[in-house]
Amino acid sequence: MTLNRVVTFEELFNSLPDDQKTEDVSQKLKFWYEREINFLNEYAKSAQNPSMALLPFFKCGEQYIAEFWVLDLKKPAKNEYNWHLQNTSQWLYAGCILVQNGKVSTHH
Repeated sequence: MTLNRVVTFEELFNSLPDDQKTEDVSQKLKFWYEREINFLNEYAKSAQNPSMALLPFFKCGEQYIAEFWVLDLKKPAKNEYNWHLQNTSQWLYAGCILVQNGKVSTHH
């Protein structure tokens, strides 16, 4: 079974609070969004049973985080967790787009 949840750029941008929706953030976010979509698609090609996600922003302190990942659901799930308690055993690629104080960055 393939599970996909990839928001559009408009959905991603609109998931930010109004005070973060500047033209500068929009332009930078568009660049990082398109870059990560390309990476997600490339990694999905290498999976036998890909599952892909890029989720809307959620607030964490003063940061707004949009998580993304590509899984290969054909790989066996194991007890492999990161410090966020996410099971990483099927991950091929993962990270987030982060917005804080008008700055946009990605983290892998």
